[in-house]
Amino acid sequence: MSNIKVMKNIRSQLIIFHETAHAELASALEMLAACKATKKPNQAFGYFMHAKDEYSHAKCFFKMLSSRGEKSSVEIAREFRFAAPSLIKKGYISNNGFLIENMTLKDFIAFVYTNELLAKSSFEKILKLVGPNTEEGLKISNIMADELRHHGMAKKYFLNHYPALQPWQLMIYRTKETIHNKGRKIYDANLKFLERILTPIYKGMAYLAGVLASKLDLDEFKREGKNLLNISSKSIL
Repeated sequence: MSNIKVMKNIRSQLIIFHETAHAELASALEMLAACKATKKPNQAFGYFMHAKDEYSHAKCFFKMLSSRGEKSSVEIAREFRFAAPSLIKKGYISNNGFLIENMTLKDFIAFVYTNELLAKSSFEKILKLVGPNTEEGLKISNIMADELRHHGMAKKYFLNHYPALQPWQLMIYRTKETIHNKGRKIYDANLKFLERILTPIYKGMAYLAGVLASKLDLDEFKREGKNLLNISSKSIL
């Protein structure tokens, strides 16, 4: 495989692990917020353990991201460096607050129920990418087991508290989250597209401003030793 193909392959993996690490870290923060919000000790413990799992998942994906960043150029590695504000910029955490603050408990549990299944589906694709028998593959398999366990816990809660809920209603939740996830990816892609277009324009304007500034006679703006009352009102102070 040529060096160009290798670098393209690494870059595609960087994109996947970068996004997945963001999603897992955001899930951990959402679970911690839910843990803080509930007044039921058993529920708080469940949320806390869920958050602990998600933090562990995020750590794994950040490690995979880092190992590939070390094989990339400085420019590419810098592009995929993690920054906390990107959780909001990418839409993984809302500007309006955490989900538990903006949803009913029923909708929040439905969110967990559907997203754990969607996450497992994504991890199956990543597992094929890294290979099921590799060290990374074994870690991802364990993460998938955690996601199924989280899904099962949410399902159990639904059956206990909302026995009248129909399967088609959960299907609506899942469809809604699938559309939301795709919309977030499109939004992020559009931002990157605009950045590629606007960045050269900004740099060009900055260069032009620098050229114009270099043409100015700065001595005209020196006011030391001058009586300011005698300076023309049209002058720049």
